Amino acid sequence: MGKSRILLIEAPYSYASAGKEVVGKYFPLGIGYLAAYIRQSGYPVKIFQPSSDELYNQELKDVISFFDPSCVGISVMTPSYPRAVEICDMIKAIDANIVTVLGGHHISAVGKEVMDQSPNTDFAVMGEGELTLHELLQAYESANPDFSSVNGLVWRDSGGGIRVNESRELIEDIDSLPFPARDLVDMNRYRLHSYIDFGTKSATMVTSRGCPYKCAFCSSWLTMGAKYRFRSVDNIMAEIRELVACGIDHIVFEDDTMALKRSRIEAICDAMIAMPNRPTWYCLTRVDTMDYELAGKFKAAGCKMVNFGIESGSPEVLKLIGKKISLDRAVEAVAACRKAGLRTQCSFIVGFPIDTDNTMAMTYDMAKKIDPTIAIFFPLTPYPGTRMFDEFLDKSLIPRSADDWFSYIMTDNKSGISLNSKYTGEQIKAIANKYNRKFFMSPLHILGMLKTVHSLTELFRLSRGAAYLTLSYFKELVRGGAS
Repeated sequence: MGKSRILLIEAPYSYASAGKEVVGKYFPLGIGYLAAYIRQSGYPVKIFQPSSDELYNQELKDVISFFDPSCVGISVMTPSYPRAVEICDMIKAIDANIVTVLGGHHISAVGKEVMDQSPNTDFAVMGEGELTLHELLQAYESANPDFSSVNGLVWRDSGGGIRVNESRELIEDIDSLPFPARDLVDMNRYRLHSYIDFGTKSATMVTSRGCPYKCAFCSSWLTMGAKYRFRSVDNIMAEIRELVACGIDHIVFEDDTMALKRSRIEAICDAMIAMPNRPTWYCLTRVDTMDYELAGKFKAAGCKMVNFGIESGSPEVLKLIGKKISLDRAVEAVAACRKAGLRTQCSFIVGFPIDTDNTMAMTYDMAKKIDPTIAIFFPLTPYPGTRMFDEFLDKSLIPRSADDWFSYIMTDNKSGISLNSKYTGEQIKAIANKYNRKFFMSPLHILGMLKTVHSLTELFRLSRGAAYLTLSYFKELVRGGAS
């Protein structure tokens, strides 16, 4: 028996149609790492790269016919879970012998339930996927397959029962992982969100895995764990040089908290400063990691923008969600970045269980006080596996089938689930939309943002964001929802 042929795909999730010019399509790093890891063991691997959502199904059928995979691995987020189930059904209709494997944040949270809800899913991978997928393939190819010892795996036994194995241990040495297999796709077909894209050709990467904070609304730690593991500076710089050699001139670092370890981020900045053709970059971190000295080093190293998660302007809400930040510190961190010449982006969430008109107004007022270059307000979605989901969601609202998840998620035409008895999901979504418009379209803010523009390209990208929000405003107005 030869090596299994592996097709890896990302289940699609469509954003609101009005935002397609603003919202980018990122290279799926998780799939890239999986492809690189199993390829080094000799497995033929292909990453499915559709040309459009409209042609997704037909192109997937064509790829399956041409590549003839033994196994299809599907990366799944909660918003894309219903589509992932549909894709499994489609694959089995094409060839019932193809093994289907789901992984990702949603699977890490509710893997057993996924297997219950999706009879055409053969396996579910919970947690980091590289080792689990490799061991699964090895077991599948053996003369007498035994899946019981593959940590992190959910599977069906010979009687149809669903078995959940022990949790997968975290990969301690992430330097040992090969760089994502970007060579398997056309990188020119991916792009970043327009308001954080400062290059002519951009890419994403990570320098660490895990987040120790486990905020009550965040599901990121479910897959990558709560232990912070970081790559060496040499390993990071080797990947950056590889990207630059391919024409990349802007990088988005997708680490949950880029600057968690001060000495490490300073060493990365020093290496970037010494790089003769360094790319520009964007990252996410916490306000309690940033000061003027570090902001200045970020700027010298090529950083263009820093993202901070503030979430609420109410100390009571921040305590509830375990954010563990000071709002005064948030003001100071953004001011330090501004003084150093860095743009800032801050995220806020409305609709927490104890939110009121007053606390949500406090959140908007705090955004104005902090005055980042970009503020984005999101309606709360209680993702499975988070404390919001486990402790505050009415259990009668938990989706019982894959299709039920369509109405659970906040989208252009769905109200989503509310954890707040005072507001419906539709009302929370309307509040977030109102705050986004008010903040972004304030004349003083627009003037301040224009002061940060240094090229026609940057002006065009920011203008697309303004056009999107303006269009959303008139859509709300027509429906009678704008205020």
